[in-house]
Amino acid sequence: MAAKDFMAHDGSDGSSMSERITQAAYDWSAVAENVAAGQIDVADVMVAWINSPEHLENIMGDYTMFGSAYAFNKDCTYQHYWTQDFGSGDAEQCDGAPTTKQETVVTPAPTTAAPATEAPATPAPTTGDEVQGEAETTLQEATQNVEQVEAPVTPAPTTVAPAADCQSNF
Repeated sequence: MAAKDFMAHDGSDGSSMSERITQAAYDWSAVAENVAAGQIDVADVMVAWINSPEHLENIMGDYTMFGSAYAFNKDCTYQHYWTQDFGSGDAEQCDGAPTTKQETVVTPAPTTAAPATEAPATPAPTTGDEVQGEAETTLQEATQNVEQVEAPVTPAPTTVAPAADCQSNF
């Protein structure tokens, strides 16, 4: 998206989200995607997605796999581009998920304790005129000259079984 200065669920080649995930050889039974542009950090984009019922449904959905991406291009309309892809499939499993051949390995506790050492306490230096709120002031000053571009909101697509690329609530 950042390379082509656009934001959409469809790829720059016209492909759908589910087509791209299938082309990546992911054998899925359900997939969903959240995209956003313009939010400058993770906190901002997550607030936008969580405040959108469709995007929140994807985030809280019953998916077993997750992928995310971020791209920055200072020469584009929104500069910051974000993607979350969610998926479920019988052939895929998250690390640490239960398997039919799960084995438990017990690590014994150490029998000897490490020697304790005490570091001398050194108080932080003070000057008597500490600055309060410096980070807030710096952030406010830094953002005063930044042009704010309204970040677009797109519907969050979800797709079930690869029969057709249809909108669904999984």
